[in-house]
Amino acid sequence: MKPMFDRAFNKFLAKKPSKKELYPYLYSITFKELGNPKREIKDEPIKCKNCGAVFTDVDMIKEDPQKGAYYICEFCGTDNSVDKSKLTKKLPNDVDYLLSALEAKKPKEETEIMKVSKTEGDLYISVIDISGSMSGAKIEAVKKSLIQTLKDFKINSPTTKYILVAFESTVYYYLRHDKDPINFSGDILFTLEGMKSQFKKAIKKEKFLGSIGEFADGWIKKVEDLRSMDMTALGPALYFAIISFGFFNSTGRITLLTDGLANQGIGNLSGTSPGANKFYEDMADSCNQYKIIVDVVGVSASGDNNEMGLQVLGKLTDTTGGTLYLISSEEMEAIFSELRQKEYIGRDVKVRVIVPPRIIIKSISGAYSSKGAIEGSEITLGAITEDRELFLELESAKELEEQEEVPVQLQVEYLDKKGNKRMRVINDRIGVTKDEDDFKSKYNQKFNVMKNIQIAGGGYYSGKAQESKVQLTTLRAELLNEMKSLKSNNRTFAEQDFTEGLSYLEDELEEIELEEREVAQAPVSSFWAAKGQKRARISSTALKKRMEKKKK
Repeated sequence: MKPMFDRAFNKFLAKKPSKKELYPYLYSITFKELGNPKREIKDEPIKCKNCGAVFTDVDMIKEDPQKGAYYICEFCGTDNSVDKSKLTKKLPNDVDYLLSALEAKKPKEETEIMKVSKTEGDLYISVIDISGSMSGAKIEAVKKSLIQTLKDFKINSPTTKYILVAFESTVYYYLRHDKDPINFSGDILFTLEGMKSQFKKAIKKEKFLGSIGEFADGWIKKVEDLRSMDMTALGPALYFAIISFGFFNSTGRITLLTDGLANQGIGNLSGTSPGANKFYEDMADSCNQYKIIVDVVGVSASGDNNEMGLQVLGKLTDTTGGTLYLISSEEMEAIFSELRQKEYIGRDVKVRVIVPPRIIIKSISGAYSSKGAIEGSEITLGAITEDRELFLELESAKELEEQEEVPVQLQVEYLDKKGNKRMRVINDRIGVTKDEDDFKSKYNQKFNVMKNIQIAGGGYYSGKAQESKVQLTTLRAELLNEMKSLKSNNRTFAEQDFTEGLSYLEDELEEIELEEREVAQAPVSSFWAAKGQKRARISSTALKKRMEKKKK
């Protein structure tokens, strides 16, 4: 089993590596083991008052007549007073703190799902584009796939609550299966305050939502009656969906499906609204506040080249941990099936890596599709599946001493599957060597290749497809030259890791060649946004599975 916090290098070099681009100080952060802590602690962690590092080593506690019991933080050097009774023995390097447990609800006597007062379970909202361009095969494919999803929820997740939001130039808000939709249109779609005020007035008496288990058949009829109509008020429809979670005090998921640019109301992506980017960034932040996962599905018929602004809408999936798709009508059912089966092992996931001042956190990949560097000390991932993987690059700010050890701490705060709030803390200590040949001999190049593939994905996402392909092609040439040089000089090196890393690169470049042929029949920006996010998030596990599948 791959460690949750693993590194490509054995030791830091006292001086920086001579070929930093081929031998960066890389960590891999994987999440498959997030729900399987080696050691659980039900107390709050003891933290440094300055840098927030979690204290786990009682051997570092000192006594002073004036200060009492205290310890000096090994990361930032701050003196911290400590209550010795709260930490009686040294903790292992990998612990999971239970910060707060979700209160268990008392079981109810009735077994069947009762009426609209049944309000347990997550809320699921479908936000569906029914503008004129969705007519024909597209709208029929959406209806078919959504009906199958409702049937699946009826059997496998009957207490899930459901709302349907359909939009063209008007937003149709289907709060209940047995009532006509609430319609929102006109000037109010251009202001958040106007929409919020009218929303509250329209549903102030509706305090309960029915469960899918009871009302699936009614919802299926509503979906069957959907017809395509006019323009695309995507931004307002999304806003109404998001504020529903606050109004009904729920967490859950949104599936947003569209085939064209938002061109009506707030969040207009057709070029006439300069604040559109910020609007979707703010919506993404609101989704995190309500613990909502957003999946965005763009539908494109072959050769129609309708742009959908997926490079902007992708912010919703980047921030919340959802997925961005660009598909044809024929792929609709497969994608809806994938979404139904997707399991998240953690929600509201926040990652912090703490290092001493002599070490710099240079960059992180795999976190945001469009960002390669860390902004601030905390990385917010939203919800995560077990195959997510991040790559963290460190750098020494000054020359290191050979006899020293460098501490590094990973903190992952998250809500587990049961809704309990936890923090996983993993400590690592790294020695220092002056021997660069020894450093290179143990270096795992697979980490470096995966980091570069993810960074290239961010480039594709932001419209820099050609530059990103050149980056990967150049890396392949550099690795081949480095292998040749090491062999000719009879240097010891991890040849298998080099070879496997190169095979990852070859496979990824092969995928890119296929994509370059596909993009000719697709909306270019939206196509590369969807492919870029997938590449920016790819894990070594997922890449190896893809390679194995090709061999069969």
